[in-house]
Amino acid sequence: MSGMISLLILWATWIYSTFIMDKKSKNRWPLAMFTLLFIIIKPMTFRFYSLHITMPSLLILVICYFLASRLPMKKQLHLIFSVFTLMIGYTGFLLFEMYDPIWMFIDRVALISFLLFILSYFLYSSSVLMRVLLVCLGTLQGDIIFALYLSKWNMPYIIGSMGYLDIISITVFSIIFINFISNITAITRMKGNKKISH
Repeated sequence: MSGMISLLILWATWIYSTFIMDKKSKNRWPLAMFTLLFIIIKPMTFRFYSLHITMPSLLILVICYFLASRLPMKKQLHLIFSVFTLMIGYTGFLLFEMYDPIWMFIDRVALISFLLFILSYFLYSSSVLMRVLLVCLGTLQGDIIFALYLSKWNMPYIIGSMGYLDIISITVFSIIFINFISNITAITRMKGNKKISH
């Protein structure tokens, strides 16, 4: 069922940030608050003329634009180029999927999540924030372009649908989880090297 994966990840994140995360962490309450907000507004949609967008996707856009605006100018320019490239590619993928759906023999959510994860890693291998901004802004804006294209023929389409939120949730969770594992591995290696040197 579309939306269940994202809901599961949101609840897991809220439980972790509320009950398990270090209470001294400055990110604890903002993470718990925004996660709970996402859960509350998940079924809501916003209409702008002929376009319909889910409220969680709209909130993601606002947060990502805010975070991107705080980056240095050089990183902003590189991010704009990367997001534009992904936006065009994602829109093309959706169009190709619409015109020739037979070739999608692999689970759609798993395939797109995997491709986004790989692409974000190649473009921003050293920054989790930049990878998340790239994936969210590129795909959401691509979804908007796709919706505008369909609106010419009055074809209904929800920007940031439940299926889309599943894809984004899996991709972002994978990015953060892999980064966490790599940090743990690096710390373990450093401790092992110190023991050997002594």
